[in-house]
Amino acid sequence: MYSKSKLFSLSGRLIWSLALIGAMALNACSEDDNNDEPKFNKDIPGAYFFNFGNYGTGGGSVTRYDFRKNETTNKYFETQNPGMTINSNIQYGAVYNDTIYLMGNSADELISVDKYFKPTGNAVRDGIEKPRFFVGQGDYLYISCLGADPDWQEMPGSYIAVYNTKTREVEDKIALPGGPEGLALVNNKLYAALNYKPQAAVIDLTTDDIDFIDLPAVSSYFLKDANENLYVTLVSTHGDPSDKAGLGYINTTTDELEDNYVLEGVSSTYASILTANSDRSTLYLVAAVWGEPGSIFAFDTETGEFSKFIENLSAVNGVEINPINKDIYVLQSGSVSEAGIVSIYNVEGTHQKDLNVGISPYWALFLD
Repeated sequence: MYSKSKLFSLSGRLIWSLALIGAMALNACSEDDNNDEPKFNKDIPGAYFFNFGNYGTGGGSVTRYDFRKNETTNKYFETQNPGMTINSNIQYGAVYNDTIYLMGNSADELISVDKYFKPTGNAVRDGIEKPRFFVGQGDYLYISCLGADPDWQEMPGSYIAVYNTKTREVEDKIALPGGPEGLALVNNKLYAALNYKPQAAVIDLTTDDIDFIDLPAVSSYFLKDANENLYVTLVSTHGDPSDKAGLGYINTTTDELEDNYVLEGVSSTYASILTANSDRSTLYLVAAVWGEPGSIFAFDTETGEFSKFIENLSAVNGVEINPINKDIYVLQSGSVSEAGIVSIYNVEGTHQKDLNVGISPYWALFLD
């Protein structure tokens, strides 16, 4: 499991990203000039893999896979932005309102790019300390942050950063001890999985009141079902061991844990360990018993039962589903200094091919 990491420092307003070498010079050029670069890709559709890199030494990168043409481009950000690179480790990335936001660690920052992966102007460091994950609503991003100098035990200084996408400033911090990780928004309530205490936080964004849902284990990520209720991954960690790891089910009307589906060895990696098919009838979850190869488990939401879907996986980080062709992507690391692999399977679980990507692929984004 990779150590947690995140962001902060520097002054007041938005600043040019120090993590993007040569950014000022490049941004002085016009968009037309950038488009004249011979390698600039004007196609958007594809799968984009966010590779964490090697913590503390950078190496975060983006890999683009054009699954229609069967073409893979590593260091895609550098291809689109000659003379620039990403010095942060990419903890998480997703698209919101046509902008792709990357959570950068060491340096800790929020990086924003368009769908061509051209920087949209500035990166934000002020008010962002060790960011983990984000969700968006209206003009705001809600970003889980571990805070400065975390103790990695009780996480008293962790919080939710409230970032205004129009002003590009962190307008508020919602104090939330316990190490918030994954987030979800339902009915103007922000749910935060706490990775250092066996609870999930529920923040009423109208009143700012915070309530807590007791859980049988610490948690990491959420997934909504068709009724806007939440599945939450429950994990057993060294600091918070539990024999109740698995999937919890939270009723977002009552804000109570209704069910706990136990599965030993749910991954404690900070990556895409949980995904679902298009109608949410089957969820896919990464798990491994200590000392054994990893597996992707399929969870039938009708019967509440798990079954092994893909077995004997080495160094598996996450699982993603291509919403366009339904293929299943398994993200795997070679080591902290070697290229990772994305293995592609069809819906029956039959292996199709492998892609060589960057170091430690954590998440995928699909654009069409």
